[in-house]
Amino acid sequence: MLLSIIIISYNTQELTLACLQSVLQALKTDNKLQNSTEIIVVDNHSHDGSSKAIEKLLTNQPVKHLFLQNQQNLGFAQANNQAIKKAQGQYLLLLNSDTLVKKTALTTLINTFKDHPLQDTTANLDYQQGKLDRLGILTPLLLNPDQSVQPQGGNLPNLISLFFHMTLLDDLPIIGQFLPSTQHTGKNINKITPDQADLIQKDWIGGTAMMIRKLVVAEIGPLDPNIFMYGEDMEFCLRAKKHHWDIALCPQAQVVHYGSGSSSNHQAVLGEFKGFVYIWSKHRPAWELPWAKKLLKLGAKLRQFLFGTILNNQEKARLYQQVLSHV
Repeated sequence: MLLSIIIISYNTQELTLACLQSVLQALKTDNKLQNSTEIIVVDNHSHDGSSKAIEKLLTNQPVKHLFLQNQQNLGFAQANNQAIKKAQGQYLLLLNSDTLVKKTALTTLINTFKDHPLQDTTANLDYQQGKLDRLGILTPLLLNPDQSVQPQGGNLPNLISLFFHMTLLDDLPIIGQFLPSTQHTGKNINKITPDQADLIQKDWIGGTAMMIRKLVVAEIGPLDPNIFMYGEDMEFCLRAKKHHWDIALCPQAQVVHYGSGSSSNHQAVLGEFKGFVYIWSKHRPAWELPWAKKLLKLGAKLRQFLFGTILNNQEKARLYQQVLSHV
């Protein structure tokens, strides 16, 4: 088995079905890949009829498939880990249910891995940093429904990258692209184009469409089950980087992402801030945590003021007021 595609479903029947149909259509363009791919769907106790609809769609498909149903919502990380344990592919694709895979995306990602064989002899050498000699995690270019480029990933967490993220300085025109930030939302994002040939190295990428060599999981373990949702992708990539695995974005493979279609924006914002606290507690020096919390509170207050006073979005302002109680 070459590829295992893992999709988590939770009350997103229409989105999940559309995602699965896009995957099936993409596999039809590559018979060899279709015959060596399995699809694993994990339903986190949906109550919108998802289970029956997914089973109906997957029945009699030429692609090997497995459908797991949980009796409670275990969250994104644990549900993915369930599938990872069952997966037989050399490569694992964690794919959000609110995505549409473009026809050549899967083949392009697999071929990119094949074009970058592992060179473990140079992977841990300081003077070889920047060389893609141990490509372990790859993401396609994420596109909005209007085909514009979507922000993806960022720099690994430290006080400097968190400072630029929380103070919104990374969003400044021109200079924002040169500032390290834990989340790349700066004005440089649209400089990436689908016809760009070169891979773009990243410190971390989102779990929206994350293809992983199974060897990475064998070495560092699966997603952190203590994270219910949001932050598990950054934490996983952080561990991978510590083990000298390279992470990159492949612009020539594209996936459309609806964004927050598989969760609410409220959950996303709260999860992001709580995820930072957890990651700092687990991976960063103890003395940094109080400073990280101060930066997170500064970021929440700044956004509360911005949405409440300047942008007149009281719902968003109230959301960031709630964030303050969690950091």
